[in-house]
Amino acid sequence: MEATKQRIRNFFKFFEVYGLWIAIGIGVAVAAGVPLYLYSQKGTKDFNEVWSRVYQINYELAVAQNEGPQEKTEAIEGAINEYTFLKDKLSTTGATPWLLLELGNAQYKAAKLDEAIITYREFLTRFGKHPLAPIIRHSLGYVLEEKGELKEAVEQFEKIANAPESTYLKAQVKLDTGRCYEKLGKLTSAVAAYKDVIGSFPESSCAKMAAYRLEDIE
Repeated sequence: MEATKQRIRNFFKFFEVYGLWIAIGIGVAVAAGVPLYLYSQKGTKDFNEVWSRVYQINYELAVAQNEGPQEKTEAIEGAINEYTFLKDKLSTTGATPWLLLELGNAQYKAAKLDEAIITYREFLTRFGKHPLAPIIRHSLGYVLEEKGELKEAVEQFEKIANAPESTYLKAQVKLDTGRCYEKLGKLTSAVAAYKDVIGSFPESSCAKMAAYRLEDIE
């Protein structure tokens, strides 16, 4: 019994630690195939300034990863301040959606969950049809889950699962949905979600995780 409880704790802990990076990793992969229409605006001053600063901030954050905890914290706080300044002071350009993505992720890393939620929701309100929208919604779901707002997290995951343009995320969000149902104590719904993952995506790593969870539930 204690071994089973430990397996459950390990499962939930994995997503608490790595949930955001799963979303970001998927986002990076998708970004590589996003239409190049963003670059058509490179002739504008604000567009170039935003991209230049985003690249610089990312470089500074990468450097800080090799330094101490205080340097990392200062780098993230500095990134948040810079992203916020750019968002508030410059006009909307094709780079703005990416700026909001970076800002929300930085706020999430800094454990500023309420601020991250506001930023992700702003993105979805302003750029709901953007190719990055499913990634943003996925990250929003993780933040809500981390805050314990599990019902709303499920709503976000299910919106992604039901969106035809989000095929690349469906296995993951179905697994995420099952995990949230487990936390809510709705085991019947959790089992259904896990079986859906296995039935729809039998060769995926998510199916293996779902099978792992079913062993303990059933």
